[in-house]
Amino acid sequence: MKPSGAPDGEWVYSVCDMCYGCCGIRVHRRDGAVVRIEGNPDYPHNWGRLCAKGNAGLMGLYNPGRASSPLKRTNLAKGIGVDPQWVEISWEEALDTIAQRLQKVRQEDPRKLMVAVSIDLSLRFWAMLWAQAFGTPNSEWTSAGMFCGAGLHMFTYMTNATFHSEVDLSHCNYCILIGNQLGFGIGISPNLLTQKMADARARGMKVVVVDPVCSTAASKANEWVPIRPGTDAALALSMVNVLVNELGIYDADFIKGHTNGPYLVGPDGRYVRDGASGKPMVWDGADRMAKPYDSPSVRDASIEGTYEAAGAVCQPAFQRLKDHVRSYTPESVSQITTVPAETIRRIAAEFGRVAQIGSTICIEGQELPYRPVAVNQYRGATSHKHGGMAALAIQMLNLVVGAVYSAGGHQGANPIGPWWTTQEGPDGLLVAAPAVQSGPNPYRFMTMEARPPQSTELPELFPASWSHCSAVLLSLLEPERYGLNRPEVMLHGGLNLMMTTVDPQITGRALAAIPFMVSFAREIDETVEFADIVLPEPHYLERFDPVTTSHRLGIAPASGYWYWGVRQAAIEPDTDVRNSTDVLIELANRVGFLADFNQLVGGALSFRQPCPDASGEPDKVYSREELGELWVKALGTDHDLAWFKEHGCLKWERSNEESYPFPSIKQRIPIYYEHLLSAGDYVRKVRGAMGFSSDISGYDYQPLPDWKPCDAFSAQSSEYDLFCVNYTLPFHTYSFTAENPWLNEVAEHHPYAYRVLLNPETAKRRSIKDGDAIRVTTITGRSATGKARVTECVHPEVVAIAGVFGSWARGKPIARGKGTHFNSLLPFDLQHVDMMSLSTDACERVTVRPL
Repeated sequence: MKPSGAPDGEWVYSVCDMCYGCCGIRVHRRDGAVVRIEGNPDYPHNWGRLCAKGNAGLMGLYNPGRASSPLKRTNLAKGIGVDPQWVEISWEEALDTIAQRLQKVRQEDPRKLMVAVSIDLSLRFWAMLWAQAFGTPNSEWTSAGMFCGAGLHMFTYMTNATFHSEVDLSHCNYCILIGNQLGFGIGISPNLLTQKMADARARGMKVVVVDPVCSTAASKANEWVPIRPGTDAALALSMVNVLVNELGIYDADFIKGHTNGPYLVGPDGRYVRDGASGKPMVWDGADRMAKPYDSPSVRDASIEGTYEAAGAVCQPAFQRLKDHVRSYTPESVSQITTVPAETIRRIAAEFGRVAQIGSTICIEGQELPYRPVAVNQYRGATSHKHGGMAALAIQMLNLVVGAVYSAGGHQGANPIGPWWTTQEGPDGLLVAAPAVQSGPNPYRFMTMEARPPQSTELPELFPASWSHCSAVLLSLLEPERYGLNRPEVMLHGGLNLMMTTVDPQITGRALAAIPFMVSFAREIDETVEFADIVLPEPHYLERFDPVTTSHRLGIAPASGYWYWGVRQAAIEPDTDVRNSTDVLIELANRVGFLADFNQLVGGALSFRQPCPDASGEPDKVYSREELGELWVKALGTDHDLAWFKEHGCLKWERSNEESYPFPSIKQRIPIYYEHLLSAGDYVRKVRGAMGFSSDISGYDYQPLPDWKPCDAFSAQSSEYDLFCVNYTLPFHTYSFTAENPWLNEVAEHHPYAYRVLLNPETAKRRSIKDGDAIRVTTITGRSATGKARVTECVHPEVVAIAGVFGSWARGKPIARGKGTHFNSLLPFDLQHVDMMSLSTDACERVTVRPL
């Protein structure tokens, strides 16, 4: 099908894979070659818009350094800079070698295998099922999970019942971005939200960006608020204090009816419960007595005051919150954050005033709560020690004004969908539907056995966390400490762990200790250099993948649509490469667990209606085309796979209920996290079973968030007097786009990409001029070199390094030596991991000197 207005040649609809694998594209072929990529105008995730990375995708297709045949390592030594001394082997030898290793560990203990694959669904969906069929629980190690997603997804599942968060930019009038750049070319829906942000600003929406760096978002905002790194929680709690205590601005009706704010809390910090039902109680001001929170007789649940119930003096949870934040005065918080007290009060007052508490708006004939304000956060705010509390503190700003799922407020991606809705968790609290639960339930520990860890993810020790990727590295470095055996085989793909986690000396030590490692790879990057077998993968323009958006049908509520598309090959590979899904299925067949895999596939594809086909033929080796047909059948549409290939995607409009689910969500959103106290009880039992101390003070398992200093803040030093932070650019993703020649050219012409940012005050004190070669040295003795960019666009106490640059792999000649590798500066241990969310601390105390 040739799009109207298209130039001569053939067109293929597909899905981009240059960041999160979500944007629809159409690929123009001429004379058997790909000559252009552009956005698919009918694909809701991006509606035809495509960023620099998407446009540059074809350059990776023609990379002369691509892995083109299976490789075997002949040098047993492993380490940074060590030549693997590759030799080419046949696919038969590669698969036979791998199958023998897998058969051995599966017979001995399936947990001796670990799987570490990318967040792109084309590989991840099948790899997770494959690992489960093999019998290993060790399948959760991504660099994104150590930083970006750990804090974010933990709180979105608690308060939004969904994987991701967004702002209703169609109706928002005041947007605060804390440590993120939503709507400025960065994030999961960058193209769509950049247009939405532009439209919102054109109609007058104000944008305030809180960030140590004048990032892309900050440079375009109405106001940039430079902040000392790691102090975002203090700022948020101070703003909450101004709202609820100084100005008296809060949505009492929302707090009463839609949160656990009325739940009575006793002196021990736990709910006061009804003796008969065990349910939390509220104080009914109308009848002047305590009742179970869900009693039909409750007429006026109090959210303030002090009462006596069940023999205890108690207060509603919201009163606890009000009292808790009183100590966060703007004056005291200004000393912590460097944000002036008057700025804190002004922004809080603006936010509260624009929230228009009590107002409504009519959308498609339905009257909805209207709260046109939102605070959005991401890695910059949460990738710190105590980052979990920072996430909860920031989200409290949305909650106290009722700006969650209201028109104009803070949204989740998909709490209610075509065949799912939100669920009720413990004590009437909101939890995500199983259909959209891509990680562990926040309350899962309540049904878990308190025993020593059984997997590298250590969920028993960190039960409140959504992502356990940081725990995986902890356990790989010290398996004996956690009572585990070191994995003997690792299956890896799509992740450059050496570049995107922490100090590569630390990550390299963990990888080198694994006896046998297999990498699916397009290029020989810094992590693939540790592999024993390399399995070359086709470029995404050479692949057919039946899964791109998963059964959650897209995570871009701003599009107004649900959608599902396929990635199809625009060109056939001319090298000896194979799709990872085909390889996994072949290995399952050779090792002897194909029937288990097919059964799990059948279960996974029964998300809407029973899909017995895969499990009905347990020994069948399915092709990707056949899996695609099964997936289409599972969706319950009238179309077959051929229709999807011709039209690119299936889409249908979200209903008003799906776009604005507030009236349909009957469960309560927590503003008081009493369950964390129970998580602490659980952890004490686990630690006791392991012979560990019962002290869990480092876990931050408390019902109301506080600001606590991260290690870099606490490490006061006259010599190491600066904070080093990392920030994101809109034209690079992690480390894998650094080898793209077009994107490298963009970075070379960009004023900041390959430079280290220093404030003029800092540079002057150190006699550093713009363009000077410098060395950044951490208080822990790590260092990196680069060239200085002296600019006002960074906090005076901060050194800022962009992206994931500074490559050293032989297989990346374009990226090699370009820019500065920020992650080389990061230490890694429990002192530098947030024990609530398992975010790795991405901030370090440093000094800077000219070379």
